[in-house]
Amino acid sequence: MTPFAEIFHGDRILEIKMQSNEKNTFDFEAFVSFQEILNKHANNPNLRVLLFTSAQTQFFSNGIEPTLMYGKSESDVRRSVEQLLRTAQTYFHFPVPTIAVINGHCMAAGAVFALFSDYRFMVDKGGRIGFSEAIVGLNFPSIPTIVLQDLVGVKATRDLLFTGKQIKGPEAKEIGLVDELFSADDLVPEAMKFAESLSKLTYNSSRGMKTALREPYRTQMESLFQLDADLFTKVILSPDGQEGFLSLIEKRRPKFST
Repeated sequence: MTPFAEIFHGDRILEIKMQSNEKNTFDFEAFVSFQEILNKHANNPNLRVLLFTSAQTQFFSNGIEPTLMYGKSESDVRRSVEQLLRTAQTYFHFPVPTIAVINGHCMAAGAVFALFSDYRFMVDKGGRIGFSEAIVGLNFPSIPTIVLQDLVGVKATRDLLFTGKQIKGPEAKEIGLVDELFSADDLVPEAMKFAESLSKLTYNSSRGMKTALREPYRTQMESLFQLDADLFTKVILSPDGQEGFLSLIEKRRPKFST
């Protein structure tokens, strides 16, 4: 099974459904596949809106597959980190509106892809969203930090990143991290209804508004790419970073050395 399914609803709405594994984690293949799918559809003149959904019920995405980063060489980790950042930026700049349909837990890199969506619709019960990097001894790249600060403010961003806390839907909506909450039964139909309303946009409105919203970030993202890649690679390879990923693999609390 491929990590993603591509489903068209008419010719103006594309749904990309993640189905990588039971927790929808990203391995290297998943990052590459997602970027390739995005690039394939970016210039489709009929496309007006993209839905990012999950085939799983408990998880939207649990972030990076821990085995991708544990016990690997510096070159392998750097390759994976740079691919993660490239894929995330490709999604951020996808030329039509994107809607993340968060039907379960949404953590770490998974939460970054939700953050990089234009809209976030979340299940009202049974799911949490958070940037849990600090819990496993990692840092957080500056590019999504900037986007998060612009979305929820400096104070909320500070608290989310330093604590690594995973918050429920009502709190996520209260701070502006998600736009709407729906029951598990209503989530996908309501997201589709909203996608259908966006699909009525003209070609120039759909793409022009997206460009206006995203282009101001482009130069800053490009200038920070190497810094983010270097630092994230270094932290992942550190003893604490490796312990963090090992703790995820072994399903236990990490035991840091610093």
